[in-house]
Amino acid sequence: MYCNPEDARPRASTMLIDYMLSALPPGDFRPTGGNTGLPASAVKSRTLDLVVAATPVMAPIFDEAALRYARSNACDVALIRHGFEPETSGPVRIDIVLRLASVPLLLPDLSLYRHVSGRLYLAAPQDDLSISFGPHGLCFSSLEPWLDASERSEGLERAAAEIVRACRRL
Repeated sequence: MYCNPEDARPRASTMLIDYMLSALPPGDFRPTGGNTGLPASAVKSRTLDLVVAATPVMAPIFDEAALRYARSNACDVALIRHGFEPETSGPVRIDIVLRLASVPLLLPDLSLYRHVSGRLYLAAPQDDLSISFGPHGLCFSSLEPWLDASERSEGLERAAAEIVRACRRL
């Protein structure tokens, strides 16, 4: 339960954060707290060096804050933008900031992709990039988990259907 009303986050944000965290190893995710510039929903794992946040705001207004946070805290940031009816009235999009050796790299507008094996991935708008969830957090790959456009479409639809069902349960 949240102590203060201003600390409460939209239920869809909570569900989508939990959806993404379920693809990661159990971790020590705790609220980031403080004035980070990220949505109030932001949680961080020190073990995985990863922050996951969600917002119903579809405009990429938190990208600069995510880049700043990744740079100053040497971590990856996943920002889920979902609107008020995720995957019903609009798509869920994830902006990822990957920390590299010297500069964080922003990968915007990724989509959730559920493989037939059950693994969750993030798919770029183009077919040449995917990010998987591994034992150490986010794993960047130029090898896609899908074989063709049809399989890619099916995986995107699988993830969207899971999100719609989870939101209906809310």
